[in-house]
Amino acid sequence: MDARPRLHVTQRAILTEDDNGVWTGRYGGEKWSVTADSEEHALQRLREKLESLLDDDERTARIIALGEQAAQGSYTEEGFEARFINQEAYEDRMIEAMETYFDQD
Repeated sequence: MDARPRLHVTQRAILTEDDNGVWTGRYGGEKWSVTADSEEHALQRLREKLESLLDDDERTARIIALGEQAAQGSYTEEGFEARFINQEAYEDRMIEAMETYFDQD
């Protein structure tokens, strides 16, 4: 079994509503945001935007660099967490993510 620690990054959605009923959503660690007329629509737009960026190598490298900094304690931001985990915890996390994804279908 590979004993190297794995970087585990968690990005949480941050949603706010202004006085005019406009919702703004962003993920911790990202430089972009979306706006919508409802919380549900803002979440949908967040998912769509993030999915469109999954193959962006520059974004991936930036998130990994931020994750390494966060895991070492030199970077903090609301909605962004990272830590190094062992192979077993990594595999458990991947199974959990897949189960969550397939439960949504």
